[in-house]
Formats: sequence, C-alpha cells, structure tokens
Amino acid sequence: MMTLHGLKRISAGVSAVIALGLIGAAVPAQAAQFSMTEAWVSATAPDGTFSRQAGEHADLRTHIKFARDPSTGNLIDNVRDILVDLPPGVTGDPTAVPACPESKLLSDVGGQSDCPTSTQVGTARVDVGASFVDVSVFNIERTADVPGRFGMNVLDVPVLIDANVRPGDYGISALSARISQAKTIGGIDLTLWGVPGDHGVPIPRLPFLTNPTSCSDAPAVTKISADSWQHPGEFDVKTFTADVDGTPFVTSGCDRLAFAPAIDVQPLSHTADAPTGLDVDLEVPQNDAPDGLATAHVRRVAVTLPKGMSVSPSSASGLGACAPDQINLGSDRPVTCPDSSKVGTVEIVTPLLDEHVKGDVILAKQNDNPFHSLLALYIVAHGPGFTLKLPGKVDADADTGRLITTFDNNPQLPFSSLHLAFRGGSQAPLATPPTCGTYTTHTEITSWASDKPVKLDTPMTIDEGCEPRTFAPSFTAGSINPAAGADSPFTLTVTRADRTQYLNRIGTTLPPGLLARIASAPQCPDDQAAAGTCSSASDVGRVAVLSGPGAQPLPLTGRVYLTGPYKGAPFGLSIVVPTAGQAGPFDLGNVVVRASIAVDRTDAHAIVESDPLPTIIQGIPLRMRQVSVTIDRPGFMFNPTGCAATSVVAGLGSLEGETTTVTARFQPLGCGDLEFAQKLALRFTGKATTDGTHPGIVAKLTTAPGSANIRKAVVKLPLSVALDPDNAQALCTPAQRDALACPAASIVGTARAVSILPHPLTGPVYFVQGLRKTKTGATVRTLPKLWIPLSADGVTIDVNASSDVDKLNRLVTTFDNLPDAPFSQFDLTIAGGKHGIIV
Repeated sequence: MMTLHGLKRISAGVSAVIALGLIGAAVPAQAAQFSMTEAWVSATAPDGTFSRQAGEHADLRTHIKFARDPSTGNLIDNVRDILVDLPPGVTGDPTAVPACPESKLLSDVGGQSDCPTSTQVGTARVDVGASFVDVSVFNIERTADVPGRFGMNVLDVPVLIDANVRPGDYGISALSARISQAKTIGGIDLTLWGVPGDHGVPIPRLPFLTNPTSCSDAPAVTKISADSWQHPGEFDVKTFTADVDGTPFVTSGCDRLAFAPAIDVQPLSHTADAPTGLDVDLEVPQNDAPDGLATAHVRRVAVTLPKGMSVSPSSASGLGACAPDQINLGSDRPVTCPDSSKVGTVEIVTPLLDEHVKGDVILAKQNDNPFHSLLALYIVAHGPGFTLKLPGKVDADADTGRLITTFDNNPQLPFSSLHLAFRGGSQAPLATPPTCGTYTTHTEITSWASDKPVKLDTPMTIDEGCEPRTFAPSFTAGSINPAAGADSPFTLTVTRADRTQYLNRIGTTLPPGLLARIASAPQCPDDQAAAGTCSSASDVGRVAVLSGPGAQPLPLTGRVYLTGPYKGAPFGLSIVVPTAGQAGPFDLGNVVVRASIAVDRTDAHAIVESDPLPTIIQGIPLRMRQVSVTIDRPGFMFNPTGCAATSVVAGLGSLEGETTTVTARFQPLGCGDLEFAQKLALRFTGKATTDGTHPGIVAKLTTAPGSANIRKAVVKLPLSVALDPDNAQALCTPAQRDALACPAASIVGTARAVSILPHPLTGPVYFVQGLRKTKTGATVRTLPKLWIPLSADGVTIDVNASSDVDKLNRLVTTFDNLPDAPFSQFDLTIAGGKHGIIV
C-alpha cells in the first residue's frame, strides 16, 4: 500500500510499474468487450511477508490479465495504453541503479537485451498468447521530459514505461503508451525489486523502491486504466484499495521513521530598518540504508520571522502578482505568471534525481489565491517532465506586521535540501527590524509520519546601522506665491531619514492671516469623510507620501477634502490616499487620515491637528518616510496682508512617543503694493440732538475687494456726545469676560461681519468694566470697554475696543489688534434709549 511524498516524478516511474499491480482481485470480463479480468499487487518485505511498514523497501509484484472471448479463447482486443496511478508516497529511485541506453534494449541475439545486468530493476512474465516469456526489466536512460523510464525486451519488441509526477497530489503515474501489436500481450506479471543489489545485481546495495511514509486508517487508492488499439480512448478503469487477499492498503509503523530536519534563515542585509532579501535553507537528512527505513517526508513547514521583520512597502513599486489562471494549480498546464510577480528563487535537491529542481518564488494575487488572503506565495519548481506548484499562506500580524509563512500538505516526495532565496536590493520584499540585536526565527516542521512538529529556533543578527534612533524630521512649509494678500497654494512637507523614529502625528499652526475661503468649498459629510469617499466638490488639495525603507520608498498620492466639524473644531480635513493601483498588486483600501481645523479667537490663525498617522495597514508596517500636503484649490487659500516675518509651526510626534517642534520661516512680500480702501457710514438713532438723551449708533464699514486688512480702527465721536457708563444696566467684570461669561444685562448692542466663512459672523456687544494697573501696582478704573465675540459656523473671533477721551474732550473708541482677516462688511449697532451708554 503506497502513498507518495515529496518532490519527485522520478519515483513515479518505478511506482507506476508497481501500480500496474495495485489492483484488487479478479474481475469478470464483459463479453466481447476489452477489459482487465485480473489485477492484483503484492508488496513483499525482505523476510518474505506482506510489507505494510511505512518507509520499507519492499519488492512489488503486479499482475494484470486482459479479457478473452470465451468461445474462441482469443483476446478481445489488443492492449494499447496502460496507465497506473499510484497512491501518493510510493517512490522509486532511478539514481540508485545505473541506466541503460534505450538502444540496448534490443540486441543482435533474438529476444534478448544488451542492457548490462547492473541496470536491472526487476523481472516480468509476459503472456504472449501461446506461451509465457520471462524477461528482465531495466532502468533506462530517461529523456529530458520524463523523470524515470523503465523498459523490457519482449521477444524483440521493446516495451517502455514512463514514470511521471502527477499534478495535484504529486503521486506517481506510470504510462506504457502505444504498446506494439507485434506481439499479442494477454497479460503481465511484473516484479520490481525494493533493493536490486539483493537480487544478484552487481551494484552497491541501495534502495530502489520505498513504501509511503504516512500512516492512516483510510486505505490508499490505486487506479489502473487501459485501452485497446481497436477502441483507443475507451479506457477500462479499475480502482483498488486492497490486495488480492482483501488486505487493505494501509501502512503502519510511522513512529519508527526518523525525521530530523534543520533550517537556517538569514537576511541578506544586516542593517537595521533596511530592505532585505532572505535566504532559507531547509535540510532533511535522508536514510538510504537498504535494511533501514526511509526518512519521513515533510508535510508542513511554518516559519515565523522575528518581530520587527516585515513586508517592505518599498517592494511594491513595479511588483506584480500571479492570478489563478496563470499558476494553474492542480494541473500540468504551463505557468504564465508575470516576471514582475517573482520575488525569489528555489532550488531543491532530491535523492530521486541526478539534477537539482529549480524555479521561482512567486507572489500570489491578493485574495484570489487558495487561502483568500492578502499575502500568499507559490513555489514553482521545474523538473524533468513535471512542475511542482506549491501554494503557501503568509499571515501578517495586524498589530506588529510579524510574518508567518506556512506551506502545508506538501508533496509526499523526499528531498534532502531546499534553498529559497528572496531577492535583495532596495526593492527587496522584506525589511529588517528597526533596531539592532539578535532576533529569532521560529520554525515548526511536521512530517507525514506524525502530527507532532519539530520546533526549531534560528538566530539572526542585525548589527549595522545601529546608531540611536533619533526623532528629528526635516520640515518645510509656505505659500508658493509669496505676494501679500495673493491667492496661493500652500504646501507643507515633513521628511524623516531612514533608521529614525517613525512619524505618528502632525499638528500645524499657521501664521495669522494665512487663511482659506471656507465658504468657497462645499464641506464633505462626516460619514463620507470617515470612509474616504468625499466627492470632488469638496476637494481642496493633494497629498503625497513616501513609504518604506531604503533608497526607493513607495510613492503614493491622494486628495485632501474639506469637511465640517471634527473633534470639537469647526472644520476638518479628510486626507485620502487610495492604495489600489499605487501599491503594486495590492489594494489595501483607502487610507484615511482625519484632521481638525480650529481657529484662534484672538487673531484668527488656524490650527490643524491630525489624527495619529497610520503606521500599519492589514499587517504591513508603512515605515512612512515623507508626508507632503498641498492645498491648491483655486481661490481657496490666500496670504496675509501684513509682511512681518512669522513662522509656520509644526508639532510632530513619533510612534515611540517622542515629540519635537519645528518651524519654517514665513514672510509675505509686497505689502506696500496693496490698496487700502474702506467706507464708513455712521449715524445716530433716537433723539440724537436733544441734550441729556441717550441716542443709539449704527455704523457700517465696507472694504473694497483686494484691500489690505484693517489692523486698527479709531473712531472719534463729535463733542456733542459722551459716554455715560452709569446709565448702563450692568457692566461685565474683567473676570467674567475672561471666563466668557458676561451677563446678558451687560449687552449694549450687536455686531455683524461678512467674512470668508459660509455665514456672517454675529454677536452681542458687551460693556466691560475698565481697569488698569498704575506704576505703583494699584488698580484704577478707566472708561469701560467693548467686547464683541463674533460667531459663525463654529468659529468665534473676539473684537475688543477701548474707550478714552482725547485732548479735545472727544470720545475716542479704538479697535486694536484686529485679526488679519478679510471682511467685506462690518455692521455695529449700539443701542440707545433707557439704558443707552451714549449721552
């Protein structure tokens, strides 16, 4: 009972022949129809008993008989093709025996072969109609397209058996194709030797045949198919799970098999936080002692790379992936994966071949692979006449990026070594841990003979680029057009060097007067902003990101959208970077970073605070190197109208918890070229000309488009009016003002300003008690002040005015330190009447 393990078609040939007999008991022939009437197999241990021991080197005898016409005794048809599908794990080793050239199967002496005795691997008795003929079976020199070939001379008629590795389960199939009709073959009784040296063959004693190294209660299955020259393609198929005596094909004794694999996993680069390839060397010592048992075949290999070693985003540029219809798993159709999907090479040494099996490590298409996973690999190795296609799953830890690669249910074929070499260079598929040290790769290797894995730990050393990981990103920011008051795109760029701490947060404080016309762009709804699905109507700019270590980080671009209130701020940004079409074959969805935009109530400068930047997505650490944001919606951002030197200030945070503040000098140019044009209309209401009455005031100030913004306004009222603070209903105390809690009774008017916000700013005018400190530290009362908190769309701007009397005894109201922010109209109303403050 046999099962195939491993990497070999070669074994297939031998086993195939064996399979000719892995058939059950006699089967009645159908009248006048080609069929196999008898088929059975026996496996004989060295002591002459039936062989069920896993990994034993048994002789195999196969018996097949074809149907005859009961009335004439003649064969119904002449056999054309015989195909034997052996169970996975049955192997034969043609390299254990010298090979005979096919030309020597025939000799000048009739019915004999010139193949030397040293190439013999078995015997056969062939039914040629009137008699039986005994022949030798030889190991024949194979061609480039078959892993094993065997042959015999049947009365000067050569019969060849080609052994092939079956796609899918990688069991061995043996095919005798287009068997000559020169001799009528009514049946065959074939014996292949487990150890040819035990049967008089003058060669060293080496195993030729090997039982499977897996044990299961379920019997193995052998299938034999045959057709005839009279009815080609019409196969009689027999499937068997037991021998001629009804004994199930079940192997046992797997616990007796040796299995001592070793593995070494080493990066190509020993520099911290750098792109790297990887060399993986798996060794499985094989036992070729003829009186011993074969080494168990490898079923499962699971390699867990050290924490900190992860997929490198830099590898995605130009990377491809292999689709199911290109890999063609489970079939012998050719592999047509693009060269861009090849991330490494493989080389396998097997005792069944005199050459190495070589091929590629290929990246599987995301989610469209046998595991429906983000990451998967294919090992594709080409041998003589066969191709191994092995799928492996790669699991990336969602929190750390740690990689676990698992190849399970590997072919039941023996190999002594396997070398995987993942390519290196700046776009290598992996990245080393961020810091130096000794790291451990953990591997679990399970054989087909046992469910208990062999656990191995392999050290690797990262000992280059070990300088302390600092956090000192470079920072640039500013308007592209520096002209004062001009519309201009604004750009901000943060860059960190390799092997420094990863960027995690960006908070930016813009200079006063560097503002945006919020009203000019529709605001993206919150649900769309969170999902990264804002419409282009809300688009205000672009973002560019570099991600990954090394000299060629992955470039990604995206868009910036204006949103409504976010995290207590009146406005926000949704920064969206789509990965589809930009990260090689990967689609990790839209990477969305939200940011709040607050407005300072004193001078109206903007504060933009990002959420924590993404550092890992679906198990792939981003190792972000640069973030550049440009707000370039036409007519959206504009410069201050003051030309004093200021700074764009950024507060940056690292993933490791460090913070730093960086600045970029900012100074508009050409303030002297700006116009400064306003119109003021002011009138009194009520009995403004009657002595002792309390009139109101209505003032309207308008500003011409493109004008410089007002920093200070001084209003001098006529001598005929004065301030009457004692007539006010109430005064707000400075403490109440500082607490933003002035009583309603202290309201003496209203104000309204049309600005760059979607809605006009409005607010009450509070009458605030005037106090000042003298040189001696005493507090004295002064004329009351005005406090006007103007609000709209979640933004509040404080406008403050002081009152005084000039040398001409006129009431002077001074609005000082006004925000460098444009407004087209400012309306101020001071109430008159019973509690009017003007008299």
